[in-house]
Amino acid sequence: MARRDVESRYRGALLGRVWMFLSPLLMLLVYTFVFGHVLKSRWGSDQDTASFALALFSGLLLNGILGDCLSRAASVVHGHANYVKKLVFPLEVLPLSLLLSSLVNALFGYLILMMLMPLLGHPLTWGVLLLPFFILPFLLCVGGLSYVIAALGAYFRDVNQIVQFFLVLTLFLSPVLYPLTALPEDVRPYLALNPLTIPVEMIRSVLFGTPMPASMQVIAYFAASCLVALLGLGMFLRVKDGFADVL
Repeated sequence: MARRDVESRYRGALLGRVWMFLSPLLMLLVYTFVFGHVLKSRWGSDQDTASFALALFSGLLLNGILGDCLSRAASVVHGHANYVKKLVFPLEVLPLSLLLSSLVNALFGYLILMMLMPLLGHPLTWGVLLLPFFILPFLLCVGGLSYVIAALGAYFRDVNQIVQFFLVLTLFLSPVLYPLTALPEDVRPYLALNPLTIPVEMIRSVLFGTPMPASMQVIAYFAASCLVALLGLGMFLRVKDGFADVL
């Protein structure tokens, strides 16, 4: 289902699967122009535009996974009504397929990022091999949230509107568009509650040598992600028998 979902995005397009590479590259160029040249944003006074663009892009790719999964999860049950009504089908696969589909698109983005880094003065290190381990707890968290939103979205159409507001909030209350050091120290621990904050900081630490989050924060995030994944799946399995009645 994830493969079909990825293919359906580009089916009929003139460039076809080329968009899997072209879309993240265009996004990188647009954000570089807006934030790097127009707004002249920087992580530090000595950082050049190219370095800022790469650091920004690394966080936006994670935000893309979160936004794509949660925004589509709100309507995923209604979008597959035939599976709910007429087939003996494991409905818990639906949110999972959204996550895998979003991950595939993000992987192409990270591939482009790692191709550009050496060209722009940021040589890759062996630390990039740790990226899958740093992304894993983020995927668990997003998967759990997707199950919760999919379950609620089947019963309440208003969930989609709430999710859109939540996604805007998570983006601007995370270190995707700015560094944590730009905030007062007493505020920074609260941003760790954002599902984007810890994984964005870990990935930038591996790729660009920025400070790694505190070990206790990393452990707490991993434990919380596992808990969210289990609770989300448990909630979905508990209420899925009623989906046919509301569709």
